[in-house]
Amino acid sequence: MIVKFQARTSDWEARIYRLLSEAGVRSVPHLFGAFEKGTLVMEDLSPGGSRTQVQGCTLQQARDVLAILAEIHGRFWDDPRVPSLSPQRFAAVIDVNMTQCLEPFERRYRGLLGDRAADFYWLWRNAETVAAHRLSEPATLFHGDVHAENLLFPGDGKRGPILIDWQLAGRGLAVNDVSFFLVKSLTVEERRANEARLLHDYYEMLPERSRAAYAFDRLELDYRACVTRSMMSAVMLVGPRFVDRPDREELADVLAMRVIAAVRDLDPVGAMRERMATPS
Repeated sequence: MIVKFQARTSDWEARIYRLLSEAGVRSVPHLFGAFEKGTLVMEDLSPGGSRTQVQGCTLQQARDVLAILAEIHGRFWDDPRVPSLSPQRFAAVIDVNMTQCLEPFERRYRGLLGDRAADFYWLWRNAETVAAHRLSEPATLFHGDVHAENLLFPGDGKRGPILIDWQLAGRGLAVNDVSFFLVKSLTVEERRANEARLLHDYYEMLPERSRAAYAFDRLELDYRACVTRSMMSAVMLVGPRFVDRPDREELADVLAMRVIAAVRDLDPVGAMRERMATPS
């Protein structure tokens, strides 16, 4: 068994695991019990292998992860049991991290950013808009932090990828997970070469009822707009929260390169403006 202690007293993650268990989702650890202060007791998935964020995922692993995301998203599509998150709280998180980290981020990556530094300042000034979009309709259960270090890849061939660490999960757009994962977990070259196909494949794996309510062009627009979440994640890495992480500088440099390239390729600010100006 694995015992997970929460940094703060909260039963939020236990609530999410119970919901996943009730729905019979196999791509998460089995929860044996939840105790005081949100302590979780879960199955030990050893010897499932994991990868670092710097390594990212292989293209086949990315396909396998999108398959489990489509299964989870489809299962909880428009499900009233999925707990709602506060857009004000996420907007506040954006403001705090941008206040602490944007200046050193811009200074460190000035050469990469060029004129795209303005997009990061737009994100900061429009935190409430970004938060509202993240939690908009059509809604499902999203994980909120899908990257290589929150995935386990069992080597026995009996189970697909296992998604762990659900403390940021809640009700919102499915492509929160898809955008965050592909931008951060593939190299720039792999993403550019395979992004369109991967996004189409993910969409086709959603249930018919989900696709009927969510046209592909709208999903694609939301996918681009959701790069704003990766932007905040990249900025955070140069701040105080990760100061004790041994690979911090390498991780910050690799993810900054991936995220800034995605900003140039996908124009998330333009997509966000278009999306929020269009009725759901």
